[in-house]
Amino acid sequence: MSQNNCLFIVGAGAWGSALSIALSDKFQHIFLYTHSKNQAKWLKQTNQHTACGGVLFPENITITNDLNELSNSDSILIVVPSDIFSTVLNTIKPFIKQQKIAWATKGFDHQENTALSKKFEKILNQPACVISGRSFEIEVAQKKPTALVVASQDEQSRKYWADSIQTPSLRSYQNKDVIGVEVGGLIKNVLAIAAGIANGLGYGANTQAALITRGLNEMIRFGIALEADEKTFMGLTGLGDLVLTCSDDLSRNRRFGQLLSKNIKVDKALEEIGATVEGVLGVKTIMLIAKNLKIEMPICHQVQQIIQGKTTPKEAVDYLMSRPSNQE
Repeated sequence: MSQNNCLFIVGAGAWGSALSIALSDKFQHIFLYTHSKNQAKWLKQTNQHTACGGVLFPENITITNDLNELSNSDSILIVVPSDIFSTVLNTIKPFIKQQKIAWATKGFDHQENTALSKKFEKILNQPACVISGRSFEIEVAQKKPTALVVASQDEQSRKYWADSIQTPSLRSYQNKDVIGVEVGGLIKNVLAIAAGIANGLGYGANTQAALITRGLNEMIRFGIALEADEKTFMGLTGLGDLVLTCSDDLSRNRRFGQLLSKNIKVDKALEEIGATVEGVLGVKTIMLIAKNLKIEMPICHQVQQIIQGKTTPKEAVDYLMSRPSNQE
């Protein structure tokens, strides 16, 4: 296979599969990699991922579990859960040559409680480049109009990936604020759990509006403490992603919160969702950083208390409503 215009996607989960389909018109060939032989066999047999709404893989997508295929690519997109991000980087490092590399994983490194960009730069010694924004897998796979953000401080990387993901159904925007984009992707998942809890308890649109608004303030405080640009949080990867994830039941984090509201145990709720719920690990990382930097995060803190079984969903809402009145 020619190396011209060939993309290697690491991670054949829902998001990686959806992106492979959405980008199939842009790249001459796409390798969709999974480390699991069983998953590779299943994807080849069914020619689709169940999260993509019945959309079949186009002919120019090759399912593989062989990292040697990396030599046949000129760009790499990493789309794996945040808790294995660093492990994956170390695994693919020996196979990397001169390829352009970005990731579409949301969250932080939960072992070292640091941004994925820090791990990326340390392990691969390349400029960090993250692709994020408001998007559900099924709609991306169905090629419904979606806007994404490419963030990198390196202009060449930023422009390359912005052009690479620009398609008739994907609109790309550029941003230099890598940490701001990462913070948005981290915190919105936890706030979506809170929104799901409120919805499951039977609270209405007023409560959701309050959660989103006050949650956005927590996101901004957290981001500023990490030297992010406040303007980033009013864009697609901040407010845009937050509203989407908190408002629609396609969000795994929101559905997880709905299950918690019914006093279903965490393990059972995760089993019922059947896919990664990034907010579960994310909230621990958020609160450790917040404690260290003395950032007030009352909504995120109550979500953590619920997940740890230290309070009930109803008690958490009562606590938030009884907090002293402050200036907005």
